[in-house]
Amino acid sequence: MIASAPSAAQAPRPARGLAAGIAAALLGALVFGFIQGKIGHRGQEVGYWALCIGLLTGAALGKLGGRAPLLALIGIPLAVISVSLAQLLGAAVLMGDESSWPTTDTLIEHFGLVVDYWRDHILGRNDITFYAVAGAESYLVARRVTE
Repeated sequence: MIASAPSAAQAPRPARGLAAGIAAALLGALVFGFIQGKIGHRGQEVGYWALCIGLLTGAALGKLGGRAPLLALIGIPLAVISVSLAQLLGAAVLMGDESSWPTTDTLIEHFGLVVDYWRDHILGRNDITFYAVAGAESYLVARRVTE
C-alpha cells in the first residue's frame, strides 16, 4: 500500500507564511491607517480595523504557511503591531491634514509628536481591548485555515 503524501496546501511553509503575514499586516496598517486619518477619529472605528487586520493577517499566515503551528502564535503580535501602526499612520495623516506637513514628513521628522498625539488623543481603553481582539482573531483564523 502506498502512503499518500500531504497535499501542497497542508505542507508547512513557515517562511512563505511569515512573509505573507508580514505583508498582509503592513498592507492592512497602510490602508486602514490612511482611511482612519482621512475620516478622523471618532472612537468606534478601531474595532472594525482590528477585526479586518486580524482576519487578513491570520488568513495570510494560515493559507500560505500551511500546517506550521508556530505561525498562528506569531500572528498575535503581528496583528497587534499592525493595528498600532494603523492608528499611528491615521494620527500622522490627521496631523498632516491639519498642518502643512506631508504625511511622510509627519511620520519621519515629527514622529515624537505623532506618538504623543496618538497617546493623548486617540489611544483609549477600548483600543487596547481591540488590540487583543486583533491578536485573537489572527490566531483563530490562522488555526482555522490550516484545518
